[in-house]
Amino acid sequence: MFFRLLSTLLVVILSGCALQNPRATEPNPTDVSEIAPDEALLMDVPAEPEELVPDACEILLTRLEETHPLLNSLDATIAGQTARLEEALDQINQPPPPPPALECPAVDIGTAGNKEFIGALEWLFMEPPGKHYRARIDSGAETSSLSASNVVEFERDGDNWVRFSFRHDPDDEPIDFELPIKRVVLIRQPSVVEVERRVVVEIDIRLGQELQTTEFTLTDRSRMTYPVLLGRAFLMDLYVVDVARSFTHERYEAP
Repeated sequence: MFFRLLSTLLVVILSGCALQNPRATEPNPTDVSEIAPDEALLMDVPAEPEELVPDACEILLTRLEETHPLLNSLDATIAGQTARLEEALDQINQPPPPPPALECPAVDIGTAGNKEFIGALEWLFMEPPGKHYRARIDSGAETSSLSASNVVEFERDGDNWVRFSFRHDPDDEPIDFELPIKRVVLIRQPSVVEVERRVVVEIDIRLGQELQTTEFTLTDRSRMTYPVLLGRAFLMDLYVVDVARSFTHERYEAP
């Protein structure tokens, strides 16, 4: 780029020098007879030789030749800076590297610390009546619940008891229970204005080989898919719920 500019500049300068230095014309000889005597004497005196003035174009060309190394160095410096800028732009436009992969510790699918995994659905063995039933695991409910119909409270030997019927499947024959009342709770449903009174009883159940005495509230779950629901009180300190799995424990088999 610089050399093209210099070439153009030299052409312009040389053209100007040629126009400013035309060949000098010699004066026409003068008739000495027509010059006055005094003037003739003056003409005979040889003139002092004129001092030679260096040609301006040659001086300019010399100066330009002296600046060639500087211009070459400047051109190389600019080229280097341009290369660095292009490299920096390439680095800026490159996508960031992906984050390093996280290594998760291996987890035993059967246990979590001192707790066992439990699925969204499990088989329960209920005593009484000594049968297996499907149960839904619900960590959102505090107390487990059992579907009950024909609920009647009565007194026996000074204690409060309850009689009710339980049916697991619509085609099953109902099973009648008579159990002491453990306590009574009041439940307020979000969609119902009135408070519901529920009786709580205790029933022995087995999940796998583990036997637990569990509290159940009695309510009508005949419209629900699963008539037995296990809540947080049953799960606490024993199980971790894995909703992606079901029936993680084998059915209990009486010895």
